[in-house]
Amino acid sequence: GYNWGAKKMDRVFQTFKLTILCTTIVSTLGFLLCMIFPAGIAAAFTSNQEMIDLTSHGMRIYMIAFPIVGFQIATSNFFQSIGKAKIAIFLSLSRQLLCLLPFLAIFPLFWGLDGVWASISASDLLASLLTAGVLIYYRKMWSKNYQLKV
Repeated sequence: GYNWGAKKMDRVFQTFKLTILCTTIVSTLGFLLCMIFPAGIAAAFTSNQEMIDLTSHGMRIYMIAFPIVGFQIATSNFFQSIGKAKIAIFLSLSRQLLCLLPFLAIFPLFWGLDGVWASISASDLLASLLTAGVLIYYRKMWSKNYQLKV
């Protein structure tokens, strides 16, 4: 926010790129852990084997789009930090409300419990695509106003 106000755009976008890189690495590591060790993670919370099996299966579906979640969250926080609160709120709500609720209403009709798990991944994917579109739009605007290279 400070660098944005000071019009130090190179610093703003350098920091933003680093943030995207870091959040993507962290979310990808979380994805890998959940894909490789789902039973071990579930076993940390219960000793019921049926629950562990159910959770392991669901976790793999739930986490499929997780590597891109860091990008979506970091970008919505970026818009908040530069004073674009309405866009930030919209992007934040898109993941957990605007996209998720319709998927939760529709997917289970076709895929049962797997549809509940898949609705979360689909919501993450759609919200990330929406976020990327908003970012591209603003990036083009900023490149004109601040002589940035797109």
